[in-house]
Amino acid sequence: MMIIGFCNLKGGVGKTTSCQNIAAALSKKGKRIAVVDMDPQSNLSAGFGLDPSPTDPQVFDLLSGAAEWDDVITSREGIDIIPSSLSLVMAELNDNGPTSKKTALRDALSKIEADRYDYILLDSPPQLGIFTQNVLGASQKIIVPMDGGFYSLFGLRLLDRSMGTFRERLNPELEIGGILMTNYNPRLYISRQIYEEVRKSFGELLFESYIRQNISIVEASSVGMSIFEYEPKSKGAECYRTVTEEFLRRFDGGYVPANESVPESENAEPAPAPVPEPETVTVIETLPEPEAIPEPEPVPEPEPEPEPEIIAEPEPEPEIPAEPEPTPEPEPVSAPEPEPEPEPKPALPSPIVQVPGEKRVTLGAYEESIKQDVLDMLPEAEKGMWMQLLSSVTDISRGEVDVRSLREDFEDSDKDRYTFYILNDEADSFWPVMYPDQIIEPLRCVIKWDEYGSAEVFM
Repeated sequence: MMIIGFCNLKGGVGKTTSCQNIAAALSKKGKRIAVVDMDPQSNLSAGFGLDPSPTDPQVFDLLSGAAEWDDVITSREGIDIIPSSLSLVMAELNDNGPTSKKTALRDALSKIEADRYDYILLDSPPQLGIFTQNVLGASQKIIVPMDGGFYSLFGLRLLDRSMGTFRERLNPELEIGGILMTNYNPRLYISRQIYEEVRKSFGELLFESYIRQNISIVEASSVGMSIFEYEPKSKGAECYRTVTEEFLRRFDGGYVPANESVPESENAEPAPAPVPEPETVTVIETLPEPEAIPEPEPVPEPEPEPEPEIIAEPEPEPEIPAEPEPTPEPEPVSAPEPEPEPEPKPALPSPIVQVPGEKRVTLGAYEESIKQDVLDMLPEAEKGMWMQLLSSVTDISRGEVDVRSLREDFEDSDKDRYTFYILNDEADSFWPVMYPDQIIEPLRCVIKWDEYGSAEVFM
C-alpha cells in the first residue's frame, strides 16, 4: 500500500481535480483505491457528489479518534472516500484539540491493513496549515500539480525548499514523486516557458504527460462525477488516462500497460537506426563516379550555332515596321482607357462598408490613425478581415500597454459584453483572451471589443 499526497501551496492548480480523476482511473484499472479529503472546503467530497450532514462521520471524527476507518468511508465509482466538511475549520482553530497533532492522519492510516489498498490518495488544502502538514506527515510520495501560471511555479519552489525541514522534523520518508502540469495550453508562450523552466530545475520529476485545458473536466466536478463517468470520450478523460499510465510506471513497480508495450519497444528499437547510416555512406562513395563524368558538358558547345540562327530571324522583322499607318489607330483606343480607371476607385470601398452594416461609420483622423497602426502590425493576409471589423466600430481609443492593469481590466470586465483580442510576438494574428495569464509580454497590441460597437486599443 502506497500513500500519495497531492500538494501545492498555491490554490486553483488542479490538486483536487487530479486527485479525484487519477483515483477514478486507477479504480477502473482494477486497483484498490481510497481517497481522504483533508481540505475544509470539501471540494473532493463535492466532486464525488457527497454532502455529509453534521451528524455523519467524516475525516474530523477519524482524526480525533471518535470514529474508525470503516465507520467513515463512503464508496463512489469503486473508490472508498473519507469525506470532509467545514467542521475542519473549527478544528484547525483549536490549537489544543485532538486534531491539532501533525501526525493524527498518519496514526489513523497506520491502523489499516497493509494489503487492503494499492493506493491511498490524500487531498490537501492550498496552504501550509495543520492539515497540509498532516498530509505531508502521512505520505510516502507527493505529487505537485501546477498550472501554466507563475504563481503555481512559486508555490512549487516554496514547497521544494521546505522538503528538507519536513523530512527532518516530520517524515523522513517523504519525497516528491512527480510534478504534474494541469490546465496546460501548449499554444501559450508563458505555459511553454514555465514547462521548460520546471524541466530544467526538476528534470525527471516532471511528468512527461500533462492535462490540457478541457471544459468537460470542470463540468464533471460541478455535477459530482469524475471525468470518466461524465464524459469518458472527452479530451480530458484521454489526458487523465495517459497521466495514470505514467503514474503506474512511476509507482507500481515497473507496470507496463498492454496498449503501451508496443510503442515502448518501438522507441527502444530506433537505437539500431545508426546501422543503416553507413550503408548510405557507401552509396555516397559511389556517387563521385558519375560526378567525374563531365562528358555531357560538350553538349552546350553546339548551342552557340543556333544562337546566330535566332539572330538572323529578327533581322527581317525590323523591315516589317515600315508600315506607320496603323499607329494612329491605337491612339483613339488609349483615350478611353483613362476613363474606366477612375470608375473602379469609388467601387472599392463599397464592399467594406456593406459588410459591417447598412450605414457607413465615419471615424475621425485620430481613430483612423489608430486603425492604421493596428493594421500595420498584421501580415497582409490578416488585414482584410480586420479592416472590415475595425470599419464597423463607432469609436476607437488608444491606451498604453500595462500588463497588470490589462489583466485586472479583463478580470473585472463583463465577459458577455467585452471580448479581448491579443497580438504578441508569438503570433501574427489576433486571438481571443480566455483568461488573464494569456495577456503576456512581449505585447504588441490588445483590443478590448465592445459588442455595442466600440473598441479600446492598447499598444
